[in-house]
Amino acid sequence: MSHNNKVQLRNEKKFIFFEPVESIEKLLNFIGTKQIYSPRMINSIYFDTYFHKNFDEAIDGIMLRNKIRIRWYGESFNVEIQPQLENKLRISQHNYKITKKLKNFKTKTFFNLIDFKKYIQNEKNSKNEINYYLNNLYPNLLVSYLRKYFIFDNVRITLDTDLKFINLAEINFFSKKNFLCINKKQIVELKYSDEFHYQASKISSAFNNRLNKFSKYQIGLLETFYK
Repeated sequence: MSHNNKVQLRNEKKFIFFEPVESIEKLLNFIGTKQIYSPRMINSIYFDTYFHKNFDEAIDGIMLRNKIRIRWYGESFNVEIQPQLENKLRISQHNYKITKKLKNFKTKTFFNLIDFKKYIQNEKNSKNEINYYLNNLYPNLLVSYLRKYFIFDNVRITLDTDLKFINLAEINFFSKKNFLCINKKQIVELKYSDEFHYQASKISSAFNNRLNKFSKYQIGLLETFYK
């Protein structure tokens, strides 16, 4: 579902639900959505400056902003992950994402953040483009969640549940027990091009004004670093 160097210009709307997952899936079924792809775990390590410049720009609603993350799918421990660097940019009401594949990285029962930083430095040293994206940025938050995929009338819909966060600012190792779980928040996102704005509006009208501007990165920092 992701392609190296592919740029997709799209609209994104986020909705936060506090109901059980089963209730949300019943609502999506009632709307007429169809599930596509298999559910999978998504893991992202977000990079920012020491003073959280990207976070602050998002909170302030800066029209031209970006966030940098390294993402992989599936398990995070005792596996060889296949990371990709993503530069997600927002210009006015549109988003697009630039993706760069990275070398594989082996993890153990404990995720070694020291080794991961060395791995990132090696990637930066060997690839000028990676160095450009990650220059003066540091890993500060891990976000993990289960994602299910749906579609309705050319509008892609994702349902993210089992949200978990780890503040990486002051640790060198972490395991599953370090996760802060936010089980009461489920996030539904609509992703669509301009030509399907009407269809997206029809879907969002069923969500009873749950529209929310906060990203999972913002939610994670607010729940961990700024709590």
